[in-house]
Amino acid sequence: MKRNNKNAISLRRRLLLLVVFLWMVPVFIIFIFMTVSYRNDIIDKTTTLMEEGLKNFTYLNAQKIDEAIDISKKTSYEQVIEKAWKKYNTGSITKEGLYKEIKGNLRSKFLNDNRFVISVFYLSEAPDRICSTSRERSDYIDVYMKEVKEEAHEITNQDTSDAYIRVINGKIYIIRNLYTTSNYTKFGTLVLELNQNKIIDSISINDDYSMGFYMNDTSSIIAYDDTLLNESKAGIVDKLAQQYSNGINRRTIHAKDHDYTGFIYQQKYNDYHIGAVLVVNTNTIFSEVEKLAIVIILIMLFIIPIFVYMIYFISHHISAPMSRMIKAAKEVEQGKIGMQVDGDPMPNSEFVVLLESFNQMSSEVKYLFDYAYSEKIARKDAKIIALQSQMDPHFLNNTLEMMNWQARLAGDVTVSKMIESLGTLLNYSMDRMNKRLINLSEELRCVEAYLYIVSMRFGMRLKIEKEIDSNLLQIQVPQLILQPLIENAVVHGVETIKSGTIQLKIFRDDKNVYLQIINTGKNMTEEDIHRVENILNGIEEFNKQEEGAHRSLAIQNVNERIKLIYGEEYGLTIKPYGEGETAATITIPFEMDGSGEKNKLSKMIWNRLD
Repeated sequence: MKRNNKNAISLRRRLLLLVVFLWMVPVFIIFIFMTVSYRNDIIDKTTTLMEEGLKNFTYLNAQKIDEAIDISKKTSYEQVIEKAWKKYNTGSITKEGLYKEIKGNLRSKFLNDNRFVISVFYLSEAPDRICSTSRERSDYIDVYMKEVKEEAHEITNQDTSDAYIRVINGKIYIIRNLYTTSNYTKFGTLVLELNQNKIIDSISINDDYSMGFYMNDTSSIIAYDDTLLNESKAGIVDKLAQQYSNGINRRTIHAKDHDYTGFIYQQKYNDYHIGAVLVVNTNTIFSEVEKLAIVIILIMLFIIPIFVYMIYFISHHISAPMSRMIKAAKEVEQGKIGMQVDGDPMPNSEFVVLLESFNQMSSEVKYLFDYAYSEKIARKDAKIIALQSQMDPHFLNNTLEMMNWQARLAGDVTVSKMIESLGTLLNYSMDRMNKRLINLSEELRCVEAYLYIVSMRFGMRLKIEKEIDSNLLQIQVPQLILQPLIENAVVHGVETIKSGTIQLKIFRDDKNVYLQIINTGKNMTEEDIHRVENILNGIEEFNKQEEGAHRSLAIQNVNERIKLIYGEEYGLTIKPYGEGETAATITIPFEMDGSGEKNKLSKMIWNRLD
């Protein structure tokens, strides 16, 4: 029986797949979960915490700035400066008295408030003469004149009482025009420098974080400490600055640059727009992720040796012994009958039993082959050779009689051809080379010789037609398989009618080659069909001495030889073909190895017998 092992999966592969699915797949799933899902959760939670911290930072800064703006607005509502200015306009006090009252108000309101560093006021009609106070710097007037004056005068020229927040040289200023409460007349401008430390000194920030904020634009930045302005963080700060826009409200934007991760939260308030900045070292914020990576590496270092050992165990205890047994089985299949599996002992008791059973079975097969099967095949071969050597004496007598008759009537050329054809037949049937398979072209030479002799006998009564695929002339076929069928066609076909036709067709399909002989004659009855089938299958018993017995034996021999060489699915069939026609068809495989044998066992047996 032909083995169908194209789709079979080896036990070694199945075991490896089992190990992978039962061991590596769960580990891989855990690994993916820890490295992807769990890691992403940590990153997301850390990012969310930093975003919330940045929002709180923004809220606290904005709250303190709003408080300072409210204080600047109370200056208008309290009307102390406004009343002094009105007294001056009515002539109740001099200009010196006006400035004295204004300066006193600035001192009482801003000098003792540590949220302010400088307070400056000047009349709209005389912007170059200022009233000012400072609680920290002695050079505050020079600072104002050099850094703030120009910006303040620009706001003075605008007709608005809004508070303007300006960041100048890293300092935060509130600048607003003062108007009378009765008829909304601008009479002066108030400039306040905020104490930057007091705005953000109550905010608790981890040392690993650098924070600051933009006010309205990116021309300057207020940093919580100097670390935000370090050169190493310039790249990430620039990226955040590029994404800052005073048109965005309540939105957080992320950026990354080399070793740093940055966030900017942007929010709009009534008098200003703030962009809070947070810069942190990526390794610092994701330190938990690094710890997770270390844990995963340790787990993998523990798992890999176990997996390697499992692979070694499968290879040493299962795969290697299986390979030895498979190799031995293939050697037996290739003809090394009786071979024994030697070498290192098997690693486990199961394969020890299997090895001993295999060696014993191999020895028994060798015995059976040498003393039983070989003898049977030898008898078959002897039978084939004996049958091949048979010739019909009646046929030889008729041929010789015809040669004599032709010679008497004079026809040397015809006699020569007859003798040549007869010689071809005799040499071919004797098979002195004892060849079992020959080229189809050689078999056809014998057929041509026989047909020539038959055509000389029947003359115009016999018509011969041939359809032969020239591409098949070199295929290997058993010797003397066509001549017996043509003889059978002549005896049971042409001789029974006045004139007849014999067609010789040789063709193939994808799998098989067909050698077909179609002859005209009487129709086959059901009894004839049944009897022919019995003859071909060796069921029909007949007296070899009666007339025509040798032809029955010949077609039975053709069928037996084909089945012996190629297998039970091939052979000879003789069936009705059409009205008054009978077809004898030989079927053999088209694809064979170089020797013409169908399978390795057949080839091995024939080689041993040769």
